Amino acid sequence: FEKKNGIILISLCFYFLSSNTFKVMKYHSTRGNGGEKMFEEVLLSTYAKDGGLWVPVSLPQLSAATLLSWKDMIFSEVCAEVLHLYTDIEISILKEMTKDAFSIFNDGLDPLPIQKYDNIILLDCSLGPTLAFKDVGLSVIGKLLNYVLGSQNKKANIVVDTSGDTGPAAIMGVRGCPNVDIFCLYPHGRVSRVQELQMITVLDENVHVYRTEGTSDQQASVLKELFTDLEFVKSNNICSVNSINWARIAVQCSYYIWAYLQINKDEQFGLPVHFCIPTGAFGNACAGLIAKKMGVPIGRIICATNMNDIVHRTISQGDMSMGSNIQTVSPAMDIQFAYNLERMLYYISNENCNEVKEIMLSVDQQFSYVPGATGAKVKQHIVDKMQEVFYTISVNNEDTLATMKKFKEDHDFLLCPHSAISVFAALTKFALLAAEEPLVCVLTAHPAKFEDAVRKAIGEDPPYPPSVTEMSSMPHTFKWLRKRCNKEGVDVDENSWRAEWIAILKADIER
Repeated sequence: FEKKNGIILISLCFYFLSSNTFKVMKYHSTRGNGGEKMFEEVLLSTYAKDGGLWVPVSLPQLSAATLLSWKDMIFSEVCAEVLHLYTDIEISILKEMTKDAFSIFNDGLDPLPIQKYDNIILLDCSLGPTLAFKDVGLSVIGKLLNYVLGSQNKKANIVVDTSGDTGPAAIMGVRGCPNVDIFCLYPHGRVSRVQELQMITVLDENVHVYRTEGTSDQQASVLKELFTDLEFVKSNNICSVNSINWARIAVQCSYYIWAYLQINKDEQFGLPVHFCIPTGAFGNACAGLIAKKMGVPIGRIICATNMNDIVHRTISQGDMSMGSNIQTVSPAMDIQFAYNLERMLYYISNENCNEVKEIMLSVDQQFSYVPGATGAKVKQHIVDKMQEVFYTISVNNEDTLATMKKFKEDHDFLLCPHSAISVFAALTKFALLAAEEPLVCVLTAHPAKFEDAVRKAIGEDPPYPPSVTEMSSMPHTFKWLRKRCNKEGVDVDENSWRAEWIAILKADIER
């Protein structure tokens, strides 16, 4: 009898392990040599040990029946269902997390309202606690970190750099959390006044903010170098919540799925919906690609950049060389190292880790400021595949500001400068596409965060939410990370200040 029961138990184990009833999602590196990890490990990590980014070993596929069963769900429920495909956390727990995370968006109303203006549809992702689309992913990541760390009785150190929006959203997601300390770098003079206030007015003991004399790309390169010290990373439980973290991509891909279901219901299901996305580090566009690869009938993904056009050049020409970081009226997209291009290359190349590794090692040399490094050229067959999925455009400051002005005059709707870039693309280069099939512009931030651009565009201040007004009189706290410059302000020794910054961060983390 005991032997018979043992055989039955073993048979049941094999049944569950080989069926969809019990499926463990594992992750590996885009470069193929990072080993495998579970979701909780990826959540609490940075880069893979081979320098790549974590991706699922296989993407879950959404059938038409599954998608149709989600069509009447609210956004938080769809988000939980998507996360459930990537983690073994119980769906009831995930639904509670996402419900709680999005309950504070848009004063408790629809967290991601959809509105149509002429031939374009606006998906507003700017109504979270820090008024940026980064709140969508980071509000949930804060809950996930608290849950996972609490269940393991561990603490973690988040180390993150920001070009303006990730920092405030990351800080808001974990401030006061007993299991997490956050160390956040932002580039002085290259973020808006409101973005800066959202970071330096947070006085919680677990929040540590650094004002740097670098660009966002230089900050990111410093952190990537820090993350290569695998012993330090492991001993101090360091993780990142930039969009190198897969959990960010998983949460963000859910709003592409949800938006598709709101636009194409019932008899329209299966028809393509196109998305036009303001693009910097490519995390938002990568999330759209993941939704498409999961089986959602997304048409073209339009990547609209500012004059920091590495994404536009990569897709249109195969040119992944880093240009100079240009200061624009859309500062959150002032990025020349779009790290999520690596995940895109992985999927576009049919998950060919060797091709990804070859390209990214060339890019990494330039990113790490190796003398003589010139970036990478993507092979033509990969460029051809990218262009089957993506359209791109680079938009200058003048067209950005003019779009903000005209859209306010025509529709009494004020766009932030980043959102205006996607709207400009939809109304000009891709107007014919928008006239024929649904085209959704993803709005990424509230205009109050970019008052200088608003003043240039319409000649007056934006409307300020109470949270922004209140910050103006709050005390500030931050720590400087300075460069070594001569009297003319020219950087005299690239490597010395980079080493100093890393040493300062390590010392503060270990305290």
